[in-house]
Amino acid sequence: MDRHFLPTRAKQLVALASFPGAGNTWARHLIELATGFYTGSYYFDGSLYNKGFKGERDHWRSGRTICIKTHESGKKEIESFDSSVVMIRNPYKALMAEFNRKYGGHIGFASQAHWKGKEWPEFVKNYSPWWASHTLDWLNYGKVVHVVHFENVKRDLFSHLKGMVQFLGLKVSEERLLCVEGQKDGNFKRSGLRKLEYDPYTPEMRASINELVRKVDAALRKRNMPGVPDEYMPR
Repeated sequence: MDRHFLPTRAKQLVALASFPGAGNTWARHLIELATGFYTGSYYFDGSLYNKGFKGERDHWRSGRTICIKTHESGKKEIESFDSSVVMIRNPYKALMAEFNRKYGGHIGFASQAHWKGKEWPEFVKNYSPWWASHTLDWLNYGKVVHVVHFENVKRDLFSHLKGMVQFLGLKVSEERLLCVEGQKDGNFKRSGLRKLEYDPYTPEMRASINELVRKVDAALRKRNMPGVPDEYMPR
């Protein structure tokens, strides 16, 4: 399906914000297919540009892209956007995905030595609080926020993608949405999380992550938004 830059400069800067490992690149792929417009990025990743994300090379303020990928979460950065789509993913999955990316490259996987060594506990200690503070900051400082959960998009692509397109201020083309269903994975997606033979999370890690999940859930509900999907919540 064809994609273009916006014909006229966007009046609003819309962030596509997420914690690393939460499916931002996948969301960009879906949005580009559904709208026909390129997405931009706060960063420049040559490997994504080469995979067809042509908006990657534009300055993020160029106004030629429909929304802008960012992992930033500072007040100043958030306030430089007029509105935002915030993509949230189960922290247990997002942390593993980002750990794999960090130690194995965009479509690679961390080695057993990384999981079993000191890198993993260190990573969980540093990154899990950021998983929560990222969402909390966007909820606090974002001007207009549309929250999307990675798992819900996977479960019901059509309606959640339609919601994103409408939030971006575009008319929904049902025809395009149906086509997206057929090519929803793209060619850049890490082929699922490689199954580890064991659970890398210790009971202590789980206790602190569950606490963070409750915090995010409460913040969403306080804003009359649906809470986190059931599978994030400790049983």
